[in-house]
Amino acid sequence: MKTLVFQQKINNLFNKTNAHNSNEHISNYAGFIISLALHLALFFSLYGVFYNMDLRQNGESITTLSLATFMDTSNEDSVSETKPIVKKQKHREITKHDGKLAKQEEIITPPQNPPKAQPSENLEEGDVIQTLTFNDGSEDELFSKLKRAIDRKSKYPPMARKQGLEGRVVVEFVIHKNGGVSHIQLVESCPHKSLNLAALNAIKQAQNDFPIFTQTTKIRLPIVYELDRG
Repeated sequence: MKTLVFQQKINNLFNKTNAHNSNEHISNYAGFIISLALHLALFFSLYGVFYNMDLRQNGESITTLSLATFMDTSNEDSVSETKPIVKKQKHREITKHDGKLAKQEEIITPPQNPPKAQPSENLEEGDVIQTLTFNDGSEDELFSKLKRAIDRKSKYPPMARKQGLEGRVVVEFVIHKNGGVSHIQLVESCPHKSLNLAALNAIKQAQNDFPIFTQTTKIRLPIVYELDRG
């Protein structure tokens, strides 16, 4: 009986020892796994650091992409894909070269009033020409009207007035029966060109105010440019 009790105690002790040993094995195995994982993590982290340092030393750039980046890119791609494609319409301008169209585009200018009949520069044969010349202050009524019309249009050149230039110019021209004037020229000029031109322009400006002569008449008269020194 004592032997059985002793043997049972020995068995219990042996079972406890086995259980304790198995627990130790399990704990040792778990510790080994944890230690291995830590060493692997440390190894890979150190490897990544040294690998990045090598890349930087070689001049290579490192780009870090996160999952959010890919998600945003994929979202943008999906949004861009859903956008409708709008085709731009090209407007072409068509220019028609058609006879009727060109006809409509023509600018029609209204007819101008016919100008006053101008006499021919060459006097026709058979024209009776009388000559009126200012002489010693004796003049008839027509000549006086003619002289007044010229005096109204005769202007003293401002530059000649400023420079104190004076002169006497004799002009000659022909008045036709229809009122036209031709053959305007200088018979006697003065040394000052501005006064000569002013005399010719005075005849051209005053010709519409000339009296009507019954026959073609050649006129010769002086135009005097004299400053008032009073």
